Amino acid sequence: MGLETLRFCFGKILIFICTGLIVKDYRLTPYELELLDVIWNLEEASVQEVCDALPRDLAYTTVMTTLSLLVQKKKVLERVKRGRAYIYKPAITREEVSRFMLGQIKQVLHQDSLPSLMLNLLENEEISEDDINALKVAIRKLEDQQ
Repeated sequence: MGLETLRFCFGKILIFICTGLIVKDYRLTPYELELLDVIWNLEEASVQEVCDALPRDLAYTTVMTTLSLLVQKKKVLERVKRGRAYIYKPAITREEVSRFMLGQIKQVLHQDSLPSLMLNLLENEEISEDDINALKVAIRKLEDQQ
C-alpha cells in the first residue's frame, strides 16, 4: 500500500506512518486525536487524569475503552500498570502525526506544492512580527543547507 492511496474519510483522519518498509495505518477519529492530545500534553496519564484534562465531561468507562483501543489495535499509545491503574504514554509523537498530515494536505489539496500550502496557511492567520522573524530564520537555515 503506497501513500498515494490515502483517502480522506468523513469523520476520520487517515494517518500512515512509514517505518522502513512497514506502513502502519492509523485511522484516528477527532475524539481519539483529542485523547492523544491530552496524553501528549501530560506526557503520561491515567484514565482519570485524561478525564480531568478533557474540556468536556465524558464517562470514565468511555475514555478507558478508547484508550485501550488506542493501545491494543491502533498502537499509538503504550500503557504500563502502576499500582491498580494503567498509565498511558504516547507511542508516536505529535511531530510525526503533524508532519504526515501536513504532507497529505499538501499532496491532496495543494497538488504537492509547498508554496501553495504555505501561502494558504499564511493568508488565513494573523501573523506577528515574531512569527515573520521565525519564518525568515527557518528559510535562511534551509538556504544555508543547500
